[in-house]
This record gives sequence, C-alpha cells and structure tokens, in this order.
Amino acid sequence: MIVGYGRMGREIEAIARDRGHQIVATVDPLAPGATALSLEEVPPLEPASTATDPVTVIEFALPPQIGENVAFYARRGWHAVIGTTGWDQDREAVLRPAREAGTGLVYGSNFSVGANLFFRISRYAARLADRTGAYDSAVMELHHRQKQDSPSGTALTIAEGLLQESSSKSRLQPETLHRRIEEEELHVISGRVGFIPGTHTVYLDSLADTVELTHRARTRQGFALGAVQAAEWICSRREVVPVDVFFDDLFQDQ
Repeated sequence: MIVGYGRMGREIEAIARDRGHQIVATVDPLAPGATALSLEEVPPLEPASTATDPVTVIEFALPPQIGENVAFYARRGWHAVIGTTGWDQDREAVLRPAREAGTGLVYGSNFSVGANLFFRISRYAARLADRTGAYDSAVMELHHRQKQDSPSGTALTIAEGLLQESSSKSRLQPETLHRRIEEEELHVISGRVGFIPGTHTVYLDSLADTVELTHRARTRQGFALGAVQAAEWICSRREVVPVDVFFDDLFQDQ
C-alpha cells in the first residue's frame, strides 16, 4: 500500500509493480487516481503477523498525520516504510505504537540507494584522509531554488558522518561566515539556483591536492527503489529501525 500518491508515490508504484508486487491501495486526499482519500477508506486487510504475503505500507506523505498513521498501521498489524520527514522531534511518541504492536517499521529521511552509498564512501574517504593529518574537509550542496530547507538534510547527514571520522573537527557550521572559520568547525555550504537537482560534494583539501566526491540526484527513482527494497526487507521482520540498519544489511559483504 502507498500513502502519499504524488510524484514520489507514483514512482514507488511503478517500481513496486516492476518488481512483482501488488498495490492493494493508494491513499491520498488530493492526488488524482488515488484509490482512497484516507486510511479509514481502505478495506480490512490481513495483518502482517498472519499473512503469507504481508501488507507493507510505504509512506511519503505530510508530517502532521504521521503519528496517527503509524498508530493506524500498528492497530491493523501492517509493516511500514516511513519516508515522511519533519517529525524527528516526536520520534519516540510516533514510533511507540509500532514497537508495542511488534510490527516491522523502517524510518528515515533519505531512502536513496545512491545517497546511502555516498554516505558510506565519504565516511571511508574521510577516515583515510584523517590518518594522514594533511586534509581539511567541507561539504557543499546545491539545489533548485524551490527547495525550502537549507542546508539539506542529506548534507547534514554527510557532514555528521565526516565529523565522526575526524580527529580535528568537533562541530558543524552551516551558516554563511563573515569571519575566519575555526579549525574545529566543519563548514556545510548551501546554494540555491535555477533547476539544479540535489548535488552534494565532499571536499578533502590539502596543500598538495584536492579530493572531491560528488553525488548528483537526477530523478526520484533512486529514492523509490530504496523504499521498495526496504519494504521487501522489513516485511519478514518485527522491529522498528532507522534506514541505516537496512542499508548496512544491503551493503554488507557477502
């Protein structure tokens, strides 16, 4: 089932069908083509605990309803993948019903396969660079002018990973500086212009050279694929985990 039937929801639907999954409902009060305006309109479906092919909800909707929605999934015994953002401050209260019901749930702000690969590559590169003692680091992100937040959540996730690998950096600096940056600050630089897709670059700079690592999102397909793969992964589990746990399992050496 898909909750939130905008552009992301439709991309998820296409990938899920291509991978052989049945879409039992699409829920959205505004989107044309959705099969239900609300969760209450979805007919009872067999709970994940007893179904051979359990119901798993993929939600990329608006944050105000997230608490009610997760509680609804838990009451129905459905697993869930939550890509909705903007509710982190209420995380424990939102996730509690799923934990108490023993249903599987994966949540996170970025389900892009490529972005999560980039998180791990950039951390590894930062770890190696830190051992040399020769490199300074920074993160730069560019997005289209319609993007509402700055820096992006993806940029902050990348930067937090670099901090964990650095022996010289201890805090993020996401603001425009009108002074010299302090040695312990890791600068997160943002730009908004035109129609640029999400672009994130890690800079590792020394007197001798510069290493640049860049991830550029061209479409929503990578996000949708990650969400569907997460749904396939969580449908056989009864735990509530952040998306990192899923990607750690996906990327682990066989």
